[in-house]
Amino acid sequence: MDGLDVLQKMKCITESQIDDWLHQRSIRKDPYHGDASPAFYLQFYAPTNHRRIDAFVRHYYDRVVPEADSLIRMTDWGLYQQSEMIAIVGIRSSRAEDRMLIDAPGHILPAGEKEIGISLFSLSASFAWSSYLYSPLDHSTLFNWEGEIFDFWTDSEQAVSEMKLMLNQFDLIETYKEGEHVVGGNDG
Repeated sequence: MDGLDVLQKMKCITESQIDDWLHQRSIRKDPYHGDASPAFYLQFYAPTNHRRIDAFVRHYYDRVVPEADSLIRMTDWGLYQQSEMIAIVGIRSSRAEDRMLIDAPGHILPAGEKEIGISLFSLSASFAWSSYLYSPLDHSTLFNWEGEIFDFWTDSEQAVSEMKLMLNQFDLIETYKEGEHVVGGNDG
C-alpha cells in the first residue's frame, strides 16, 4: 500500500477536528442557527426502513454530492443497543479506528469511500440516532433527526431541484403543508 492509498481511506476525527474541517470549507456546523446558513432549505419525512434509507442515501451521494468528499458527524446515539454499536464499531475498525464514537464522532470520507458513508448514515437513521452528512460541494448538508425527519441545506438551486426529484422518486413528503412559505437560510 502506498501513501496515496492511506489518503483515500475514511478517517475518524474529534469534535475540534470536525470544527476545523468545516471551518476550512466554510460549512456551518449547525445550519439551524446563525445568519450564514446555505441559501436553500428543505425538510421532509425520512424513508421508513433500512433498504429505502440506504437507497435514498446512495442516490444522494450519486446525484447531489457526486465525487465529493464528505464528513459524517454522529451527534446523538443515547439509547443505542449494543448490536447497533457493534455495526458502527465494525465499520470504524475496518479503517483501524479504535477510539470510542464519543471520542471521535466525525468520519471524513474521500469520494472513493462513499459506500462507507452510505452505510454509516443509513445505519444511524435506521437506529434512530442523529447525524449530519456534510459536503463542500455547494455547502450541502443532510441532517438525520433520529430517523424521522431529514433536513437538507445547500447553496445550489440545482441541488434543491435534484433533491425534490428524489423526494418524488422515493414518495417522501415535505413537512410543511402545501401553500406554506418555507424560508430559505438567507431569506429575510
